[in-house]
Amino acid sequence: MLLIWVMKNFFKSLLNLFNFKEKTIHMTISELKAFNIREEKIEKERRFRAYISEINQRHNKIRKRERNSLRKAS
Repeated sequence: MLLIWVMKNFFKSLLNLFNFKEKTIHMTISELKAFNIREEKIEKERRFRAYISEINQRHNKIRKRERNSLRKAS
């Protein structure tokens, strides 16, 4: 029974970490800086993935066009 309680609290604390932005607690300056750096890093990674996805889509479109033109030529 104790193990279940401990695991339940452990998962709640993990969920609280992911919902950290929604909380209205006071943070120290160093915690706020760390939080902002983490948020910026996540946003940069998101933009980078979107950029790479866009490049891949363009590349696939060009390759598809080339394959179609090769089929028509032969």
